Amino acid sequence: MISEIAIFEASEPNIDLSKSDSPFKATLEQHLKTVLTFDGAQAAYYGQVIEKPHIVIVFVNWGNIDSHVRATQSAKFPAHESSFRSNLVKGNGPGTVFHVPFQQNMLDALQPKTSSGTIGDTEMVFAHFQPSPLPQAAKDAILESFSHVEPFIQRHGGLTGYRNGWVVESLSTPLLEKADEGKGKCDVYVNLTGWDKVETHMKFMEAQDFKDNQHLFMDVEGLRGAEIVHARFYQV
Repeated sequence: MISEIAIFEASEPNIDLSKSDSPFKATLEQHLKTVLTFDGAQAAYYGQVIEKPHIVIVFVNWGNIDSHVRATQSAKFPAHESSFRSNLVKGNGPGTVFHVPFQQNMLDALQPKTSSGTIGDTEMVFAHFQPSPLPQAAKDAILESFSHVEPFIQRHGGLTGYRNGWVVESLSTPLLEKADEGKGKCDVYVNLTGWDKVETHMKFMEAQDFKDNQHLFMDVEGLRGAEIVHARFYQV
């Protein structure tokens, strides 16, 4: 499985995807239902960034990247893409689209379940590395370093899911605002952590356990920057 991730600025101000009567939400869901009619599309999720509520993030799971490529080459795709941009994306822009081969089902990270059965929040980390492209051995070493992070998160409590992976494409960064093309392309590592609520993550970052172990992330060779945000995702 591979996940297509699209990040874009909403065409309308003050959207609230938590409201069932939101016109923007209804339009977005309708377009994602169309995406799910393409061969190879398996599931779709969407949410808005809590810290930047004008930014929308969409995940579409495909059987493999070739499935998505074939969908973009189909006869009905141009009309769908044009409608998506004109109705949902500010300035009819393309946004940023890329792919991540997460190794396991993402449901527990994208739709973390709390003890009461409600949906929690997802912390998203987009870490930028140079030079790009990184050798595979360097990527493997970075993943190995990050693998030591999950256990001390679990000790803190409130963790409901954890997924990570490398973006297939080299990208201009930052991803959540206008990219600085002058910085050149970066390899991007994506981490999804499901929490029962954002406040649990904030409390964790104040804990001594986090302070004692943050070097596992911050001191990794080649790290040029990171964007860390939260969203609550909804499945179509």
